[in-house]
Amino acid sequence: MFDGFTEKQKSFVRDVIIGNTKRINILEGSVRSGKTYVSLIAWLILLAQMPNENNYLMVGKTLTSLKRNCLSILDSIVPPKFFKYSLIKKEASIFDHKIFLEGVNDSRSEHKIRGMTLQAAYCDEITLYPEDFFTMLLSRLSQTGSKLLGTTNPDSPMHWFYQKFLTRQSEISLKTWKFLLDDNTTIETQIRNDIKKEYTGVFYERFVLGRWVQADGIIYDQFANEPEKYIISDIKISQLDSINIGIDYGASKSNTALVAVGFCNKFESICVLDEMQIEGVQSPEQLYKYIAQFVRKVFSKFGNINNILADWGGLGQVLTKGLRYYLYRYVGQFQVSDCKKIKIIDRIQLLSRLMSFQRFKIMNTCTNTIESLKNAVWDSSAIDTRLDDGSVNIDMIDAMEYAFIPHASILNSKLNISTKFGGMNII
Repeated sequence: MFDGFTEKQKSFVRDVIIGNTKRINILEGSVRSGKTYVSLIAWLILLAQMPNENNYLMVGKTLTSLKRNCLSILDSIVPPKFFKYSLIKKEASIFDHKIFLEGVNDSRSEHKIRGMTLQAAYCDEITLYPEDFFTMLLSRLSQTGSKLLGTTNPDSPMHWFYQKFLTRQSEISLKTWKFLLDDNTTIETQIRNDIKKEYTGVFYERFVLGRWVQADGIIYDQFANEPEKYIISDIKISQLDSINIGIDYGASKSNTALVAVGFCNKFESICVLDEMQIEGVQSPEQLYKYIAQFVRKVFSKFGNINNILADWGGLGQVLTKGLRYYLYRYVGQFQVSDCKKIKIIDRIQLLSRLMSFQRFKIMNTCTNTIESLKNAVWDSSAIDTRLDDGSVNIDMIDAMEYAFIPHASILNSKLNISTKFGGMNII
């Protein structure tokens, strides 16, 4: 049964077969190290060792990610007559074992499993879960011999999972197995080397070396060290698939930032096209006037604007409602929406990967955004957060992110298709 397994994977599976496990069993380490695949093999072995009349649970950040990361793999290795699932019903059947399926993407997640009694649970990407859900899940594993099997990539050493569980292995019934990219010899050496190039700084430490390290220092170090690799003086309009404008409204101590981002080469890459910084506190009417000037400029120079995405914090939604009306009356009908906000660490990771693949460019006229990217640093007093004390113009980066985040999924999927990219083919 071990054909094609690495030595480390074989050792782990043997531990599961002979019962060399604990109540909580965690596979941690770098990306693409094979831990998800081998953990699912272990999940099948655990199910085979447990009574089929009891209840079981599989959990992901979302049901969609659970399907992508886990259910699709099970679908390929378990004969169809022994494995069926329905995301609509949130249920699966594996070897006649009833499996509940759940996603934990909101603060109400722990209510989803209240009242359950479980024999075993499988958890994909544990560090993405709310702490109260994980705590509740452990209380549901109350039958004799109950076990939790989970995977995770490293995060900050201040993360609740590291602090309250991984550092307490000598105190609680918990065992870990560490898998690294170079352990996965089923991936060719050249491809593994290419994967390593995707990550820099804290992301390299975590996702390649498998270390739980605090984010520190310059964030976009590859940009800060070699800005000339990313700064361009011209772009072919024919390469632009779509254009978004991001707006970060200024508060009492900051300026309003506007950044136009173009999506290129069938959404494989992005280019920061233009920017505007509106200084001082303006009345709504004055603010709308400046924004209208920027919209006209971007439209006349680069073409159609797909969406204008504005920060909805504070009075943002009120300002956006007025902006929508102002643009319609004086400029034209444009789609103006509230921006989509995701975790800052996820925004940073996406942009860092785009830079690594040379899929990020910025026009040399965007001087404020260029300086912001060069000087952005991690906040040493917080977990995975940019320093925002006024020393760096974070507003420009926020506005840029608001512009490209609506297409984060497709940008990430294009990055994941291959580990090689020949450049953006931009002048």
